[in-house]
Amino acid sequence: MLAMRGTVVFMYHWVDAFLGDRLRLYGVTPESFAAQMDALARAGRRCLSLLELDAHLRAGTEPPPDCFVVTFDDAYEDLDTTVAPVLDRHGFTATVFVVTDCAGGVNSWDLKHGDPPRRLLGFEAMRRLDGKTYRFEAHSCSHPMLPRIPADRARREIVDCKRRLEDELSREVPVFSYPHGEYSPREEALVQEAGYRCAVTDDRGLNRAGVPPLRVKRVMVTSEDGPLGFAFKARTGHDLRSAARQLLGTPRNPGYGLHPERPA
Repeated sequence: MLAMRGTVVFMYHWVDAFLGDRLRLYGVTPESFAAQMDALARAGRRCLSLLELDAHLRAGTEPPPDCFVVTFDDAYEDLDTTVAPVLDRHGFTATVFVVTDCAGGVNSWDLKHGDPPRRLLGFEAMRRLDGKTYRFEAHSCSHPMLPRIPADRARREIVDCKRRLEDELSREVPVFSYPHGEYSPREEALVQEAGYRCAVTDDRGLNRAGVPPLRVKRVMVTSEDGPLGFAFKARTGHDLRSAARQLLGTPRNPGYGLHPERPA
């Protein structure tokens, strides 16, 4: 059975009229994003920060019903120009995960797929925005698939990203997002060793008491989500495919998130 109690964490990437060709699934249009946030506001749902959710998970408690969390991976420039006005209109906030070696540049890890590069926020913009609409957290130095690289390099990706972002923002960075959603017991241990308190995955489902703080579940919002599809994700933390797997008792990958790469 699908768990219907808990907090959904939405995962977005870019919000842009040009969704792309090979990677268009990972984006949403400005119109769709605005409609999704409007729908949450009309339903009276409350936006929590990721750190507020983490505090509940660590205490073994659950937030009030109908809470949700918004996250963005990679820190695209549209966060400043397109996304912030929508979030601000409703008093919502979001956690944004930064690839530190690429800040101010482009999404170099995706260029092999053939879509045009997308600009990323620089540290100056992050300092201006941090602590207001957004809170910036760690997403590795270069966005590799961590379980597929040597342990010493994985450790550097996790540790050095935290140090750089803390230097740039002049505050603690306690949250990590596993690049590509990939993690194993080794990466979970490295994240804990580095001093992070919370880490997000792209394992589907709602977050309730008992979910490990280093394995927070998220559901990705995609270009294919119409109003009904988004409403289903907002209520269950699943897309239809992952919901079917859950109901049939065949999870995508029991225990840890090792997932296929984006389209080759």
